[in-house]
Amino acid sequence: MDIINIARATDVTKTVHSEPYDAISPKNPKLSQAGKTILITGGGTTIGNAIGRSFVRASAETVIILGRRPEVLQEGARRLEQEAKTAGTHTKIIHRQLDIGDFSAVDAFWTQLASEGISVDVFVSNAAAFPELKPLLEIGTKVTWSQLNTNVHAPMYLLEKFHAQNTGKRRFVVNVSSTITHSYMQPATTKHAAYAFQKSCGTMLFQMVAKDTPVEEMQIASMHPGLLWQEEWVKMGFKDDVGFDNIALPGNFAVWLATPNAAFLHGRFAWASWDVNELSEGPLRKRIDEDPYYLKMTRHKTTYLRDDHSFDTPPLRAADDPVETVWLRWSDLLVAGMWIL
Repeated sequence: MDIINIARATDVTKTVHSEPYDAISPKNPKLSQAGKTILITGGGTTIGNAIGRSFVRASAETVIILGRRPEVLQEGARRLEQEAKTAGTHTKIIHRQLDIGDFSAVDAFWTQLASEGISVDVFVSNAAAFPELKPLLEIGTKVTWSQLNTNVHAPMYLLEKFHAQNTGKRRFVVNVSSTITHSYMQPATTKHAAYAFQKSCGTMLFQMVAKDTPVEEMQIASMHPGLLWQEEWVKMGFKDDVGFDNIALPGNFAVWLATPNAAFLHGRFAWASWDVNELSEGPLRKRIDEDPYYLKMTRHKTTYLRDDHSFDTPPLRAADDPVETVWLRWSDLLVAGMWIL
């Protein structure tokens, strides 16, 4: 349980959620997705399907889920249809078998959408390949590059296709990332070096695209969905009797990210557990607005850290040394997504 608590630790916001709450409720009129078409890769199971259910509850016009396994997609679509029935929405559910790494098939998919008069308003990049729990050099270049095709190359190609629609409307992108991009030394994640590398590359991709894209044209944000139960935890020695987050939390958070309410997080990385009210106002919002590097994968300042996760006294420097020393708590460092150089 200590490992789980360490993995969950964050103090970016004073309030940290593990259950859904009103401010990100899909039933909140300010978060309505009425009239919009949502595209979710890896939408048949777990996080992807939970995100789909939240968009259904937010009255999306159409939810399209993609995946490689037809039986999984069919079951995922059935759950979304049941959600629409329960919620009283009229959301159309479409499921398409697609290997996102097959770019010819991806081209055909977008061509088919256009022929059906469907334009996508929200793209949720969720599909991922999970490497073995081995050091990078043991996994090897061949396997790693193959997985990068799913975790980086394919999302970029889909993003390019999404952006090329030229609908004239503001579009939204939610990249489902992971805390492993900046907490790969944690006990629960230390064996996932390859996944940390690949997710870091993917998250950096979305950050860089956002840097060069006006938020009014295409709003982009990455999120850590939370501590959610899935089969990958079994490989790490965990059981489902540990206190994991409610899977509806990241689903609802994704809906909130796909609205102008989250425009201030364009190009940034946020945890689904962070309180959006605190993020949106007060000193935290001020810091986000004033610091272009905060909550991103890059940092222009230097921080000194001991191996025991406490901070060390920085070495003496000349008075005119341009390097700025920043004193932060370990938890600040953990959640800010900083590279320590």
